[in-house]
Amino acid sequence: MSELKLGAQLYTVREYTQTEMDFADTIKKVANIGYRYVQVSGIGGGISAGFIRKVTDDYNIKVILTHTSPERIKNETEKVIEEHEIFKCPGIGVGGMFGVDRTADGFKQFADDFAKAVEKIKAAKKVFLYHNHRFEFEKFAENQTGMDILLKNTDKAGFKLTFDTYWAQAGGIDPADFIKKHSDRIFATHLKDMTVINDKIEMTELLTGNMNFARILKVSEKHNIFWHFVEQDEVRMNAFDSLKLSFDNLMKTGKFSKV
Repeated sequence: MSELKLGAQLYTVREYTQTEMDFADTIKKVANIGYRYVQVSGIGGGISAGFIRKVTDDYNIKVILTHTSPERIKNETEKVIEEHEIFKCPGIGVGGMFGVDRTADGFKQFADDFAKAVEKIKAAKKVFLYHNHRFEFEKFAENQTGMDILLKNTDKAGFKLTFDTYWAQAGGIDPADFIKKHSDRIFATHLKDMTVINDKIEMTELLTGNMNFARILKVSEKHNIFWHFVEQDEVRMNAFDSLKLSFDNLMKTGKFSKV
């Protein structure tokens, strides 16, 4: 049996997670599709860590990572760690680099700004996670990308990536090659497929587009990247149907554990 684990990024169904009642209903639907792991992202601000723990326990779902407010991570680090401990989540993540100039100096500044929080998170035996888009692959002086600068100026054990394969490819990077080169810095991936509609690049459900997921999954397996999360920033169908289509297609590959 493969070791790869497939989860749902709740940002895909963020419209249905803004109240406690809707969050509970969404977790039930995600569990019924077959997912056993989730990333908590985009949920309503009034939903407590204790409520997340209760509902996910009720449906045998494990929270593996989050997207959390960058300002809270920097300024309320201990409280954020405590909340993640309540729902037993090892990964404390941000959705990207915002509020900082996307220059070489800006990437260095971002690394410096989070250094203290990263150390505290690591000391708590958790990991800080950075989610990429495509702008991290812009090249600066000495042929360095923003991603190169981030990885060079952060703690290897404490600062890791939620590697978004779609955005990497959109940035001109081969996702499988990146995984092979930087496997020691990758905690999890985000999976969504890429297609062309009316001559425009669009996101689409897994294995309905043009990305080489056979190679991405093979390299992930070889380099022990176990956690993979289906994420659709935008959908052209019901969001739960989207999650189900991607889940069904990926499970048919035989690469993912059923538990």
